[in-house]
Amino acid sequence: MNRTLLISGLLAGSLALTACDRVFQRPAETPETEQADMTDAAPEPAAPELPVRPASAESGASIDWEAARRDLAARSTENPDGAFQVASGGEAPPVPVFLPSVPVVAQGGEAEIRFQPTSDGYYAFFPGEAYDMIVNGTNVVIAEPGAGAPPARTDAFNFQPTTTGAQVAFSRYGADYLVEFECKEMVNGLPACITEEQAVAFARDLAISGTR
Repeated sequence: MNRTLLISGLLAGSLALTACDRVFQRPAETPETEQADMTDAAPEPAAPELPVRPASAESGASIDWEAARRDLAARSTENPDGAFQVASGGEAPPVPVFLPSVPVVAQGGEAEIRFQPTSDGYYAFFPGEAYDMIVNGTNVVIAEPGAGAPPARTDAFNFQPTTTGAQVAFSRYGADYLVEFECKEMVNGLPACITEEQAVAFARDLAISGTR
């Protein structure tokens, strides 16, 4: 009798545990459920907001054409056989043109001068034996918004070495000019075809060769 009751008690307990397991059993997870859980647990970080910087403002420089025409007329009288001049008048570039006052001849005796007017100025290329020279003129004034009027231009010649040679910047008649010297050879990996004194002297010797 006692043995029968013990077996009955064990069977009852086993059935109770089975029922509890069914009640508390977690439903099987499907791939869709797993993906939803991963999405909820690890949301993508929001893109950082970058500061909005005001764009630089461009404007055309006020050119002193009267002074440029006066200087060109004086130079033409002094040197009627100029080395290189461009057309003047309405078809001239939008800035007075400065070019070398002496002939520039490439190595081998063949001149390969290139002159190209642009929408804001001009570009001129002069080949040489030790270096090539590029002259750019522009009437574009770049200033930061809210910075007020751009700094007044001066007659200074600003020299700066570059990875290929050197450059000299200056202003005349309200326009800006940049003279670049590109060395043909390097010394110990550095350009050494022209000194600061030579570059500035060359820029000073540029002569007005065309104007409107």
